[in-house]
Amino acid sequence: MKDGPRPRRSAGMLTNPQDLKPSSRPSTPPKLRPEIRQPQRASASPYPAPKVLMGEVAAPRAPEMRKVEIGRQRDAFRAFMLARHLRPTAWARAAGVPAGEILGFLTGKARGIAPASLEKLARAANCTTDDFFR
Repeated sequence: MKDGPRPRRSAGMLTNPQDLKPSSRPSTPPKLRPEIRQPQRASASPYPAPKVLMGEVAAPRAPEMRKVEIGRQRDAFRAFMLARHLRPTAWARAAGVPAGEILGFLTGKARGIAPASLEKLARAANCTTDDFFR
């Protein structure tokens, strides 16, 4: 008897692996299946791509002068708040306006505040809406 464990037969083997002699083993490598190439896809979506260019669909950008004007309004609004010692969350709560509307404008995520919200903020601060942007 040989030393060491005997190799186990798997369900697919017809003979004992110890019975195979080196000369009886197949000398040619197994045949590989040819690779089937899938067509290249631009995206993972199963739907066809739209024919309209995204530049035609996107909202027009504000001209450079408009950006400067929005920046000036934002700075004036911030100066108004600092002069009156107004905190965005407390002021918004007093006016009944979402605080995110004020914070979005101050951080630059929003281009402006809705006119109805400006009226409520003006009433809560006892001033007019024109005072915000002077």
